[in-house]
Formats: sequence, structure tokens, C-alpha cells
Amino acid sequence: MNQHIYLYGMITKTNGFLLRGDFPKADHYCEVKERYTLPGGETGTAAIVLASLCGTDSKQTKVKLDGNHLGKYTKDLTHEFYNKIAVDVSALHYDPDYDGMDEFVMVDSTTRTNFATFATYFEDYYQRGIIRWNTPNEEHIKGAKVAGIDPFFDKQAILAAELCKKHNIPYVTIDERPGNEVIKHASVVAVSSEYIRDHISDYHTPGSPEAEKEGKIALLKKFAEHTKALVILTGGGGTTYYGRGGDVKEFNAYKVDVVSTLGAGDSFKAGCIYALMQGYDDDKIVRFAGAVAAVACTKFPIGLNPPTMDEVERLMNK
Repeated sequence: MNQHIYLYGMITKTNGFLLRGDFPKADHYCEVKERYTLPGGETGTAAIVLASLCGTDSKQTKVKLDGNHLGKYTKDLTHEFYNKIAVDVSALHYDPDYDGMDEFVMVDSTTRTNFATFATYFEDYYQRGIIRWNTPNEEHIKGAKVAGIDPFFDKQAILAAELCKKHNIPYVTIDERPGNEVIKHASVVAVSSEYIRDHISDYHTPGSPEAEKEGKIALLKKFAEHTKALVILTGGGGTTYYGRGGDVKEFNAYKVDVVSTLGAGDSFKAGCIYALMQGYDDDKIVRFAGAVAAVACTKFPIGLNPPTMDEVERLMNK
């Protein structure tokens, strides 16, 4: 395969439930408006969006998936779905003794609540030494035009990043602390406000917009000590802060009628990867990725109706 997009990260079976109304309080009832079972995860969703953005060129710039093992409840769905679009899943390992990564997500117009076994999945590795993800194949990376490397798979994620550097493959990564090896040689690092809140709390400054801005600027400067990448601190429907080398710019999110935020961050990542492949400058990478994520928010489920290039360009030109 020549000049494909290589993606390494999490692919799940996502059972998505779109609620009628707001997420309920404990011991209360809420009606389910729509429900679907589709591939998902940071990398699984990004692959779907990239296949859509590539459009008629997808046969030339095919997406190749790599990452976590498939299990008995995820293998058939994954293969059947991706075989219908321009996504190659031949690198994925099937473990018949493993259930697979199965998640349940409840979605309303402003929030999404996830029920899954991610903690157990990583506890199996860190506490019991059970590895349920692939070691990256150098040949798969060597033939890529661009890559997306999620940092979650420890030494294997670092190896994927090192192989990209070795073969001069530009790559995008997401949600990691300054100093992590995966961000070191990245071209783009996208970090969500949710990740900052939960994992880099020193820079999470809720309250006034001024305090939030100060925290984001400080974090951008901290990242600049460890990478030359374009670092993007996404802000959901608010302000995104971005820059490289300590410089700071701002971008205000596109205004759209939100149906669901499920997969918005994954779509933003996909937008960064596509923009990097096209050689866009930093400002256009952020604008383009923001538009991909915004279009994704107007849809449910993304898996059956991913953002198209026409939709993204119309929003950017508004």
C-alpha cells in the first residue's frame, strides 16, 4: 500500500444512545430517541471521518488502522463496517479469548456520559502484564503519507512515534502531558479541555475567562519546552488556544446547531490529520479541524453520516 494514512490507537464497539431531553438525575427516567451500535473510539471514529474527507481520493489515500486487539464481541462488527469504506483493518489482531472493547455512551445535546471498562483494560496491563494492543509494524508506517498516533499504549505508542520520526512521517497526537515521548517529534498535538481538567489539573483554571486564558497560555508555553509541534488546546464550543514555540493565538468555535458532541474530539483529530496531509499552515489547520468537529456536532451518529468536505468548506466559508 502506498501513501496511506496510518492510524494507531483505540478502536471500540460503541453503543450510542441519543436521549430525548437532558441526561437524567439518579433514579429518574429519560426516553431514548435513537440508538446505534457502530465502531468508535478516538482512532476508530477518526478513521471513519478521514475516509469521508478523502472522498473520491480515498482509494489512493486509504486509511490503515492499527491498535488494540479485537475480541469476540467486536471483530465481526469492525471488519464488516470498515470493509464497506476505504479503511484497511488487516493489521488488527483478533483474540478469541477476549471480549473486546465495548462501550455504552448516553448523549444529549450538551453532554455525553460513557460506561465502559477502560480502567480494567489498562489495569490488566500495568498490574498483570496483559497486553491487548499491537506492536506497530515498521512497514505499515514506512509507507504512510501521514499518521495519527494516540499515546495510550505505553512503549508501543512511543515506538510508533519513533518509527514516524525515523521515516520522516509527520504525525498528529492527542491528550498527553508535556514531556511525554509521543509528543516530542509530533507535528500537531491536540489536547482537550476535558483532558486538561482530569489529568493536567495544575493548568485547569475554572471560573473567569481571564483565568482560563492564563492557564491555557501557561500550558502552551510548557508544551513549547518539550516539542516544536503546533499545540492546540481545544475549547469545545468556546475558545481554542494554539501556537508553537510559546506563541499564542486564539480561535473562536464555529456556531452550529448541536445535536450531539459524541465524536467531536475524534473528528477534530481527523481534521488535523487531513490538514497536515494537505500541507495547510497552522492557522488553517485549526480552522479546518474546528470546522470538521463543528459539522460532526450537527450529526448523530457520525459513523453513518460523517462530515463531508463540502459541508466543512461551506461552514468555513460562512
